[in-house]
Amino acid sequence: MMPESPSAFNLWRLLLALARRRKFIIGFVLTATLVAIAIAFILPKWYRAKTSILPSQYDQSLGITGNFVQYALSSSGFELPMMATPSDVYGTMLKSETILRAVIDDNQLLSYLKEDSYQKAGEYLRDKTQIKITGEGVVELYFQDKNPQMAAQIANSYVAHLDQLNRQVKAAKAKADKEFILHRLNATKAALDSARTALLAFQAENKAVDLDQQKGIALSAATELKSRLTVTQVSLDIKKNLYSPDHPEIKRLETEIGELKRQLNLIETGAAGRDSYFTLGLAEIPQLAGRYAELKANLDIQTRVYDLLTGMYEEARIKEQKDTPTIAVLETAYPPELKYRPKRTLIVVLTFAASLVLSLFIALFAEYVDNLRRSSPTEYDLLRQARNEFTGKRGFPDS
Repeated sequence: MMPESPSAFNLWRLLLALARRRKFIIGFVLTATLVAIAIAFILPKWYRAKTSILPSQYDQSLGITGNFVQYALSSSGFELPMMATPSDVYGTMLKSETILRAVIDDNQLLSYLKEDSYQKAGEYLRDKTQIKITGEGVVELYFQDKNPQMAAQIANSYVAHLDQLNRQVKAAKAKADKEFILHRLNATKAALDSARTALLAFQAENKAVDLDQQKGIALSAATELKSRLTVTQVSLDIKKNLYSPDHPEIKRLETEIGELKRQLNLIETGAAGRDSYFTLGLAEIPQLAGRYAELKANLDIQTRVYDLLTGMYEEARIKEQKDTPTIAVLETAYPPELKYRPKRTLIVVLTFAASLVLSLFIALFAEYVDNLRRSSPTEYDLLRQARNEFTGKRGFPDS
């Protein structure tokens, strides 16, 4: 009878092969699982503390200027995209070298970690710190340490130094804003004084104190003279029918009409307007009104700008001196009572599953080798030679 091919396995032969090596499978899995249990209990416990802070969109003072982020992080080498959210700003600031060094010093981490290098201590902080930004924009900070008290202390230290850095940045920015506004305020004050001087000189030169009122006075005087001239002219026409041309009354009325026309001409041409603030030439008023309106508008503009800058300057002074918390802490870190890792159950379960799969593979491979040795000695010898070439070791579980 011809021997069966090594590949001629069916389900029952597979189960039979596993049953013959059940001691190896059980021993292998049991040993691996016990080792995993031992390792899981030997591994040190790590605790994770959590703190969360309100994003800066609720602190409007963080978004006053477009250069805030660059100023805050210029010494740390961090760059943010143009459309960075306030939460991104906080997240990046928490990773900055400035805050890392402050946290190291505040918690005496060089002594705690038995390190003499800020760089190594900073690497430890970066490795054990996790920063998340939720869909709602809340910044969550997690820190892991073997000491639960230290984990909470460092997490809270991050937040405290973020607030401190935020205050420094805001104060420095407010100071820069104040100096810039003061420069513009001084320039505007000079422009305001110049506009006021020009308007006063124009008014003094042209006797133009209040053009609207003065125009009313001139029109009223011209109307009065025009009315008197009309009445006198009518009276003269009537009396010409009664008296001779040489009559004294005729001469008086003609003289009076001439004087009224002269005065009316002076009001219309403005020839006498330079000597009085109460009368202006009607012919001059349109030109004077245009120039006056231009000078008055310039003065009004400079006055409004000056008032605006004065308010901004006072606001910048207040912000420079303001020293109030700049962030809202939603969740303070407390020492965790339960360990975060190692996850012992997961380690044991995964080790059990992996060792079971591996032991089954080894058992089946050993069955294949046994069948190969019985059915094809030549191929078996080639397999042994290949094994020796690669490992130089013996080692298949015996049937």
